Amino acid sequence: DLAVREELIHAMAENSPAMLWMGDAQGKCMFLNKALRTFWGVDPEDLSKFDWGSTTHPDDLEKLAGPFTIAMTEQTSFKVEARYRRADGEYRTMQTEAEPRFNPKSGTFLGMTGVNTDITARLVAEERTRMLMGELNHRTKNILAVVQAVARQTARHSPHDEFIQIFNDRLIGLAASNDLLLRRDWTGADMAELVEAQLSHLGDVVGQRIRTSGPSLSISSTAAQTLGMALHELSTNSLKYGALSRPNGRVHLDWSIDDQDHPFEIRWIEIGVENVQAPSRKGFGHSVIVDMVSAAMDAEVSVEFGESGFRWTVSARSRAALQG
Repeated sequence: DLAVREELIHAMAENSPAMLWMGDAQGKCMFLNKALRTFWGVDPEDLSKFDWGSTTHPDDLEKLAGPFTIAMTEQTSFKVEARYRRADGEYRTMQTEAEPRFNPKSGTFLGMTGVNTDITARLVAEERTRMLMGELNHRTKNILAVVQAVARQTARHSPHDEFIQIFNDRLIGLAASNDLLLRRDWTGADMAELVEAQLSHLGDVVGQRIRTSGPSLSISSTAAQTLGMALHELSTNSLKYGALSRPNGRVHLDWSIDDQDHPFEIRWIEIGVENVQAPSRKGFGHSVIVDMVSAAMDAEVSVEFGESGFRWTVSARSRAALQG
């Protein structure tokens, strides 16, 4: 019968996980279900004294007042988002959707019935997505700019028949650095992992004719990207023209931190090759290992060609390249 049906409807509303409410023609609460009473910390016995408007964030009062007043005056539905103070004192954003309620016989406006949905987590996720998309857009433009520069400089300084191979190798090196940065959400890269990634194309030479050493440290994403390109150029050039092109040639790569004058240093030293001559012209490789590294790492970069071999030294002027 009618009484049983009303009791069933009340029980469903009371125990629904959705936050349901009912207000009178003046906007006062007539009913808050368990989920909404728990949110606001309202005692069922004190419902008539509860003023939901007192829990609204001060900055959202005007935003809420407009749609609510219009809906009550015109007796229409409304939908609005606002922040409310939860029982524990934390403000949460809720989306309120309400419909007008009328007397079925007289048609008199009785008030509003609605549901509140806590959308705080959704808004945080949406904001994070927007931030990530913006960051992705920035990084994509940066990578494309680097690729364009590599392509332009490779074409300018490479024989036509070698362009594809050289350009492809440089892109592989760039991709290796980006893979490392991606693992850490582009917050930086581990120095040892960066070295391993950039020297992996040398195979068994690493650990035998190339010795690396240095403390555990992280470097910034910008420094890692540029340093990765520099290590690729150094290893490729050594394999073609330097120590690694000679049977007895050796390479020592090491790095150190916390020096009083230079908080961060890197050294690439090639031995076992005599009377190394500086190239007759400075190509893209020189620009990478000197100019780009100097700018990205706030460092002094020196290149030495001598009787005992080749030496590349990066002496940072600050800790700008270090992460953390």
